[in-house]
Amino acid sequence: MSDTAILEIVELADGEIVLRPAEGEGEPLMRIRFSDEAAGLLRQSRFEVAQEMIDHAITRSKLWQEESEDQGFPATVH
Repeated sequence: MSDTAILEIVELADGEIVLRPAEGEGEPLMRIRFSDEAAGLLRQSRFEVAQEMIDHAITRSKLWQEESEDQGFPATVH
């Protein structure tokens, strides 16, 4: 068995966007749900915005970096 996880980003029927194992089994690793107001403003860009949010979370997460790397990213969310 490989140590590499294959993940997918999918939009569920209820509009929630999730990051989950490609097999689709178990609880999603991450969920993104936009309010009705935000979804209306984003319209068709909703999925792309969610992809960017997930990418940003993964690339900034210490779980995905070597412990010796210190990027010095601020923890403030705007």
